[in-house]
Amino acid sequence: MRFKLKPIAKGLLFCWIMTLYSCENESPATNEIISKDKTISKAKEWLENNKPNLEALEYTQTVDWNNAVLLNNGGEEAVEVPIVLKNNISTNVIEDQDYKTCMSLLFIKNVAGVYNVFNIVYTTKNELLNNNDKSFNILNIGSEYSGYITIQKSDNNIAFSGKYENGEFSGFHNYSPKISTTSKLVCTYYVTVGNYSTCSNWVWYPDNTTSGGNLPPGYMPGISGPLYPNGLPPVDPCIAALRTNGIVTNQGFINARAAVVAASADGHEHSITLGGTASSSSPYTQSVMNNGGTNGVAVNESLQGAFAAIHNHPNNSALSSGDIYAAVTLNTKNAAFTTSFIITGGQTYAIVVNNLPNAKNFVNNYPPDLSPNYPPEFPNVIFDQIDFINSQIGNSIDSKTASISSVLDKYNAGITLMKLESNGKFNRIKIVKNADGSYSSVPCQ
Repeated sequence: MRFKLKPIAKGLLFCWIMTLYSCENESPATNEIISKDKTISKAKEWLENNKPNLEALEYTQTVDWNNAVLLNNGGEEAVEVPIVLKNNISTNVIEDQDYKTCMSLLFIKNVAGVYNVFNIVYTTKNELLNNNDKSFNILNIGSEYSGYITIQKSDNNIAFSGKYENGEFSGFHNYSPKISTTSKLVCTYYVTVGNYSTCSNWVWYPDNTTSGGNLPPGYMPGISGPLYPNGLPPVDPCIAALRTNGIVTNQGFINARAAVVAASADGHEHSITLGGTASSSSPYTQSVMNNGGTNGVAVNESLQGAFAAIHNHPNNSALSSGDIYAAVTLNTKNAAFTTSFIITGGQTYAIVVNNLPNAKNFVNNYPPDLSPNYPPEFPNVIFDQIDFINSQIGNSIDSKTASISSVLDKYNAGITLMKLESNGKFNRIKIVKNADGSYSSVPCQ
C-alpha cells in the first residue's frame, strides 16, 4: 500500500522555474519591467543602427515601439513590434479584397548577440484585429484568429505562409514541395502603391529543414528557433512515440544519456537539456549538466532551441507526479519543450506532452497538492485512482507508470508516457481493464 501525506496547502500558485519540483522565488516585478524595457530598447537601437533590407520598411511610416512586446521564443529572446504603413499603401497576401492586414517586425537575438529581423503579416477578415493589442502576437494568436500568417526574411524571401482557422493551423499557403525562389517579377510582394493589385504567383520552400520540405504542422521554418502559435498542434500518442524514436538514435541524446547514467553513481539526480531540432540528423546541442540532490534537480531552460531534458532517479523510483507537472510547465513556457526523459531502474522512460491545451486543462482542473519539504503530489481524486490500479497490477516501475498513464488517459490529459524497449524503440504505455477485472496492454498498431 502506498501512503500519501495529506496536503497542507494546494492551489494553482506553484512554480518550477528551473527545477523539476522545487519552487524558487520570482524576481520582483520592478526588475522584470526594467529588464523588459532594456531588451526592447536594445532591439530598437539595433534597428536604427543597422537598417535591414526588409521590403516593408520602405513603405513604413511608423515603427510603433510603444506597443512592442517581449517574447520567449523557445529560450531565445524575441521582440515583436507593430509597424504602420504610409498613406495610400495597401498590402496583400491573397486576392480576396475583404481581408485586412496588420504588420509587425520580429527581432530574435541569437547566441552571438546579433538580431535576426523578420516581417510578419497577419491577414484576416477580423475587423477587430489591430496593432495596439499587446495580447496578440506571433506566439499567442488566440482561439478566434482566422486568416493567414506570412513571414518574410531580411533577404525578402518568404520564410513561411500558412492558413489558420479559429487559431489552429489548417494548411500551408503558396507552399512549394520543391526548392524555388519567391517570384517578384509580376508585382511587389506585400505592398501595393495606389490601386489594389494581387500577388499570388509567389511560392516558398523551407530553407532550414533536412527532411526534404516535410514540416511538422504549424511550424514556422526559416526563423531562428521554434515558433509555434498557440503551441504545437496535438499529436496522436502513437505518432509521438515514433517521433521520440528518432531522438534516441541521435548521438547528442546518446552522449547525454550516458553522461547522466555515469554521474548517477553518486546517488544524486542529474539533468542535461537537449537543444536543436528534434528531427535533425546532426548531433543535438546539450547544456552543462545540472547536479541536484537525492530527490530533485534543476532543469536548464536557457539552452537555445531546448526541446527535451534527461534526468535520473537514483533511488530507482517510478515516474512521479512532480515529473508530470514539471513536463507541462516546461512545455507551457516553451512550445518546443515537449519531452522529458527519466532514467530509473536501468530503463529509460519518456513523458511527452502531445496535446498542450488538454495538458494545461488537466493541471488547472487537478492542481498538485503542495506540502512543505515534499514534492508535489496528485490531488486525492487522481492519486486514489492511480493507487487502486497499482493494487491490482503491482508496484513495479512499469506497473506504476502504467497506472499513471491509465488515469491520465481517462482524463484526456494530453500526456503520453513511454518506455524505451530492448529493440531500441519507444513503446507507448497504455492499459485497459478487461471484463474479468484484469488489465491488458494496448500496443500501437
